[in-house]
Amino acid sequence: MASFQEYKRRGFLPMIGVVLAFYFLLVYLHLCRTASDLDVPLQKSWVKLATALGNTNALALDFVYVTNQLQETRQALAAISSARQNLIKQMELPPPLRDRVHAPFELFEYQNKLSQQLDSLDVRAKQQKVAIDPAVFAGFPEHSFTVQDPALLWAALAFTESLLDTALDARVLSIHSLFVVVGTTNATNADVGRWVEIPLELELSASANSAARFVESLPLRQLAAAEPPPGANTSTNSPVPVSTPKVPLLIDSFIIRKQAPEAPDTVRLWVRVVGFVHRS
Repeated sequence: MASFQEYKRRGFLPMIGVVLAFYFLLVYLHLCRTASDLDVPLQKSWVKLATALGNTNALALDFVYVTNQLQETRQALAAISSARQNLIKQMELPPPLRDRVHAPFELFEYQNKLSQQLDSLDVRAKQQKVAIDPAVFAGFPEHSFTVQDPALLWAALAFTESLLDTALDARVLSIHSLFVVVGTTNATNADVGRWVEIPLELELSASANSAARFVESLPLRQLAAAEPPPGANTSTNSPVPVSTPKVPLLIDSFIIRKQAPEAPDTVRLWVRVVGFVHRS
């Protein structure tokens, strides 16, 4: 006959089984579901990373390679950021002009400056024997009711001067037309920190070498004094290196064609360039 201790042990074992069953149902299964839920974002990240590496069915990833790629990406981003800062520095207006753009606009002062620019262009063109059509003088940026932000006229005038000076320095034969578009919308708070575009269009005739010199010089802040490139024409109409400070203009588009069959070296050039003003 079983002893009391044996009966007690036999009665305790089922209780342990019940406790373990409750633990399995209430604790272990809950932990399993929680662990499974935690694996979901990990699995998604794994699939995303494997897809980015071009190995969607990978069971293992080379994290050394990933680390190296990440380091290279960071270096590339740093290089892009440095290039962006250099570009902004190059595109910024000279301090005196920037001060004028940000100061209250004075129409009388602007009209005087515009008149000086027109006279200077006429004198310099005659000195260099460059023909200037009347449409060029009429194309200078002028104040009107359509210009909602007249302070930009200062930048437009500087861009126009830079564009025409570059053409004269390149020793073009003639300048036919000029068209400048100044912003016609009101400045808002949303414009602060943005770059405003001022497009300019110019049509001219020149020798092939002069046209090439003109196009190559437009984006440069300053035309560096240097020897003409090998093979360049050194005649009177060839480009002459200069060192005149200027604001850079980025080329948007241009069309070039031969002027006439009897003058194969003479071309007609239409170019659209853009100057930028940073609102601050």
